[in-house]
Amino acid sequence: MKYTFLFIAMLALSACDKSATEHNFAPATSRSSAEQPSKPSTPENPHDLQTLASELSTSDPSVLPDVQPLTTADGKIALDKTHILTDSPKADTATYEYPLALDSMAVKNYAKAYNITDKQAQHSMVIAMASPEVLSKILDQLRDGKYIAHQLTDGADMTLVITTTPDVVADKFDYVFADEFGRGLVLPVVIQPKE
Repeated sequence: MKYTFLFIAMLALSACDKSATEHNFAPATSRSSAEQPSKPSTPENPHDLQTLASELSTSDPSVLPDVQPLTTADGKIALDKTHILTDSPKADTATYEYPLALDSMAVKNYAKAYNITDKQAQHSMVIAMASPEVLSKILDQLRDGKYIAHQLTDGADMTLVITTTPDVVADKFDYVFADEFGRGLVLPVVIQPKE
């Protein structure tokens, strides 16, 4: 315990890029003008937070698509699922190679906590870790205070339940994950307006 801080500090320092470290200790005049780039496309020092911040602040926000929900005839907001659903094929869960080991302690603890099989626990845990993929797509459309809360139901039949304001249309659909983590697995989604 008394060497924990030292271990963490050594670990953090070992992650530093050697060229960045050499650059930090090199004299400012050690480079000839021929060696110095006129306009670097990336910062010379990857640890230079000010350069990174200025790059991020000059990013063009107009390149991001402005995803808008649909408005029904009665003035309610409905999700535009063309911006949510994927064309990924559903995976066969019997042969799926889960990124979590079936015999891992985390899987066994989850199975025990919810009285389900290890295989069901493994599936639910991967679904839970992949769920931000669909949640972010839905939240892109639930702006202006339309979103209230969300939860993942625990256990074998995990579902993402999103509570919204009453002026959002209730909905249910299955989301097939497209990102590498969880690709092909299915998460049922429920949009539940607050009464």
